[in-house]
Amino acid sequence: MKLVQIQKEEENILKRLLQLYLHDISNYFTIDFDESSGLYLYDNLDKYFDNSNNYAYFIKNEQSLLGFMLIDSNDNEMIVQEIFILNQYKNKGIGKNAIYSVFNKHKGNWLIKSLPCSEPSERFWNRTIKEYTNNKYEVEHIGKYNRAVFRFNNLEKC
Repeated sequence: MKLVQIQKEEENILKRLLQLYLHDISNYFTIDFDESSGLYLYDNLDKYFDNSNNYAYFIKNEQSLLGFMLIDSNDNEMIVQEIFILNQYKNKGIGKNAIYSVFNKHKGNWLIKSLPCSEPSERFWNRTIKEYTNNKYEVEHIGKYNRAVFRFNNLEKC
């Protein structure tokens, strides 16, 4: 498994994968859907191609595209905005390996918001971050969905 930064000319592939992702997460909470275009609406993908502080990655193996990840960065922290693994590759450790790869690639303060209303998402993040940080993280539940928000710093992790 490897992370490959998505190039501007590959944005349409990301947009198609994003539709699959948005459809999947609409099981947990309402996602805006444009009936006239038949597409779920997503805020701003341009920031992943116009700003060096944000990163869009394809998750791949030698033969296949497995999913994608969107990472935002500001002065204080890195933020996992989205991670998506295609259904045929789920539950094989690919998501965890992709997350570990991005954590190791970008050192500093991390913020991860679990998918609202999704116990599987919260379990994934709790297990993955607990293992990665050796239980050195904070979690709080916030907002109307009581979503889990995880924070940790990996500057000292080898």
